[in-house]
Amino acid sequence: MNRRFADDLGTDLARGHVLEWAELYALDAISADERRIIDAFLADADPAVGAAFLERVRTCRETVTTAYANEQMDPPADLFDRIVARLPGAVGDAVPMPVEAGPAAEVSAPPRSRHHDATHDAGQDAGQDELARRRTARASMSSRAARWVVAAAAATVLAVGGVTIAQNLQQTTLQEQVLQASDVRTAQLALASGGTADLAVSGEEDAAVVTLSGVPAPIPGHVYQMWRIPADGTDPVSEGTMTGDDVAGSKVTELEDISGFSAIAITVEPDGGSATPTLPIVAQIPLGA
Repeated sequence: MNRRFADDLGTDLARGHVLEWAELYALDAISADERRIIDAFLADADPAVGAAFLERVRTCRETVTTAYANEQMDPPADLFDRIVARLPGAVGDAVPMPVEAGPAAEVSAPPRSRHHDATHDAGQDAGQDELARRRTARASMSSRAARWVVAAAAATVLAVGGVTIAQNLQQTTLQEQVLQASDVRTAQLALASGGTADLAVSGEEDAAVVTLSGVPAPIPGHVYQMWRIPADGTDPVSEGTMTGDDVAGSKVTELEDISGFSAIAITVEPDGGSATPTLPIVAQIPLGA
């Protein structure tokens, strides 16, 4: 998680931090209203953002499922203390709720003096005041701090399963880095073969993300092949092939080190791909400004 939560969901969405909410969304750690707001935001957002959000939700849920499916293991004894120590002060300062004992068995007791009753009542009142103070302290935790608690709980679950969600939250994917870059540029292009290609490119990250949606399967015995087109006019560089199954739904391709390349091209090639592109080009997606 590379950013702290804002005080409210609206502020995070206005800042473009919807991806920060993916794990809370996946763990049902948000209210029904917040879920509806996020769904509405994603419906109007760039498709690449929606794809990145759903991928994080899927990864989180699958990792939690895997953690519970594996053989149970005891976490390190100090794991919880280490997690709590990294949370905002409001969480660490909150006083834990006392465990209330069940009803005691009724026993007969000798009559008590008025002094004893007064002392007992004073002590009981003090205990109730202390209990009320602790409950107030607990209730005063901000929603932001509560979200950190949920994130910490998720980290504990996934650490037991052998995969820490803390690492997933701290290490963003290349797609997320591009979408969150200050100079990100997005565009959508219609492909000659059908469907669309959504482009997100960042010179700051020297990377691009191409998301293919609604692309029909290539003709039998053929595949799509993606190429980088060098700006200096040298031979295109293959980025691999895609079958009909690969392009079914949404296909996301992450491209690093794009400086020196002017475009991404897609061609139809025989099974296994080709050493050089076969014309005509199905789509050419410019990487330049």
